[in-house]
Amino acid sequence: MLLISHDLPMVARYTDRVVVMQHGAVVEAGPTAQLLAAPQQDYTRKLLEAIPRRHATRPLEDEAPVVAVRNLVFDYPGKRKLFVKPAPKRVLHGIDLEIRPREVVAVVGGSGSGKTTLGRAIAGLLQPTSGDIQFKGQPTTPGAAGWKDFRLNCQMVFQDPYSSLNPRMTIGRLVGEGLRLVPGMSNDDKRARTAKMLLEVGLAGNYAERYAHELSGGQRQRVAIARALIRHPSFVIADEPVSALDVTVRAQVLELFAELQDRYGFSCLFISHDLGVVEQVADRVIVMQAGKIIEQGTRDAVFDQPQHAYTRKLLSAIPALTPTDSGGVQLKWRFESPSLLME
Repeated sequence: MLLISHDLPMVARYTDRVVVMQHGAVVEAGPTAQLLAAPQQDYTRKLLEAIPRRHATRPLEDEAPVVAVRNLVFDYPGKRKLFVKPAPKRVLHGIDLEIRPREVVAVVGGSGSGKTTLGRAIAGLLQPTSGDIQFKGQPTTPGAAGWKDFRLNCQMVFQDPYSSLNPRMTIGRLVGEGLRLVPGMSNDDKRARTAKMLLEVGLAGNYAERYAHELSGGQRQRVAIARALIRHPSFVIADEPVSALDVTVRAQVLELFAELQDRYGFSCLFISHDLGVVEQVADRVIVMQAGKIIEQGTRDAVFDQPQHAYTRKLLSAIPALTPTDSGGVQLKWRFESPSLLME
């Protein structure tokens, strides 16, 4: 079998030999464990250095939450049948969570656990069946006192930037669109802020005049981030923002996201199934299974001392790559080996 992937932990786990390519040419090849442990080429070392790694814990103040979710329930309508009332499918079961100022809260879980539905419900893209979502202590239901403030201060970065960007609009118009409702801001000021935002995400020059199809995947994700941050929001929801990117581009986007989060101080709900990325970016981790929160805590507590069997299974299923003295990495399992998990 020929496995083509940018997921290096999976490559380390499941392959016998590995071939490293750059610009259409093979730069290095050999037995997987040997090549990863002692890479000979600079490009291979660059790929391995881009693997997400845990950083030191950030000090955060214990302040009142920016976003508070209480007993959130969401049902998808069932499939219609002739003369039969459809039974709704419950995908969120009484979710409670809080996100404090400047905090990055990661939501992890398997496919179908309700991660994306939770993010879309908080963002207002889905109408919850019941429950309460508060922004800075104010309800966010349509017509409530805090509704408009929340809508202007909650932005979302989608998993697929190409699908979320209007192909008929230039990059400058796409990013600047969020400034339409800013009172007292002239067109010149809007263009200046748009140019500044594009510069901050590394898209200076003539990128404002290009279209989404003219950009690479990493560049489009930078546009999506710029579009979300142009208003300097208080709260950002990032739904799998780097899942489709290769190793080096993913590292660049994650570094950019961290820099902007530190600069503007927004809170973030980071939805991902990539535990390596979560380990790098998150302050706190929430684990979901079948629409319920089964465990939550600080990143170090959840990753190092998981309390729930499902959390332990998730962490054990993902191999980790630890640095070697030769400038490479070696495969290491966090807890049990895969064979023990199957018993």
